[in-house]
Amino acid sequence: MTGDFQGDELLFGQFLIKEGVVTETDVVEALNIQKDRTIQIGRLALRNNMLTIKKIFTILNKQTSSNMKFGELAVELGYLSEESVDELLKIQKAGRPPIGEILIELNKIERNALESLLNKFRQRA
Repeated sequence: MTGDFQGDELLFGQFLIKEGVVTETDVVEALNIQKDRTIQIGRLALRNNMLTIKKIFTILNKQTSSNMKFGELAVELGYLSEESVDELLKIQKAGRPPIGEILIELNKIERNALESLLNKFRQRA
């Protein structure tokens, strides 16, 4: 099951810090905004008719006494398959605003600089 919520964004954020373009505080602020704007898995499951409200509340209630993620609990309870959770995570990731766009919004970097930095970031691998 996939679960890497901020992998690419965090790496790009670290790259921007290393390049001296933004501060750690800027990246943390952008990641927090990104998290706030990311649709939760339960809401996506409801929207896609994969879970009922009752099942979502059951999962959320169990989550309060567990350190498991929503999707893991949904699978454990037999409400969703691992494949369904993976699909929801893909939908979630596709709808998440890119950290670069948020940094532009926060006036931390300029759009033309972002394009150049993204190219440099992609070429480093």
